[in-house]
Amino acid sequence: MKFYHGTSLKRWEAIQKEGILWSYNIYEDEHGVPYKSYRYTYLTPKLEIAEGYGEVVLEVEYDPKGIGVEDEDGEVYDNYGFDPPEGQICWQFSVFNPIPIANVKRI
Repeated sequence: MKFYHGTSLKRWEAIQKEGILWSYNIYEDEHGVPYKSYRYTYLTPKLEIAEGYGEVVLEVEYDPKGIGVEDEDGEVYDNYGFDPPEGQICWQFSVFNPIPIANVKRI
C-alpha cells in the first residue's frame, strides 16, 4: 500500500545516508541539550497531511500489519487501524520497525 511521510531536507539526507526510513523526534533536555527520542515513523494515507510536516514528502510502500501483530522478537510492527469506526479513516499511524529505503521515493 502507498502511504506518505513528511520530513525536512536535513532528515531526508540522513534517511538516505542510513538507508532506512526510521524517523525520530529531536527534543531538548532541561539544559537545552538536544537528544533523540525512541525511533518510529509516522505514515499517512493522505498526501495533504504529509505535506504539512516538512518540505520533503516521501511516498512509502508499506503493508501494515495492524494493532497487536508482533514480529519474531515480540515487538509490534505498527499501530495501523484496519477497522476504524464508520465515517472515519486511519489518517496517521506509527511504524515501529525500519522501512527499507528501496520502499521510499521522494515526490
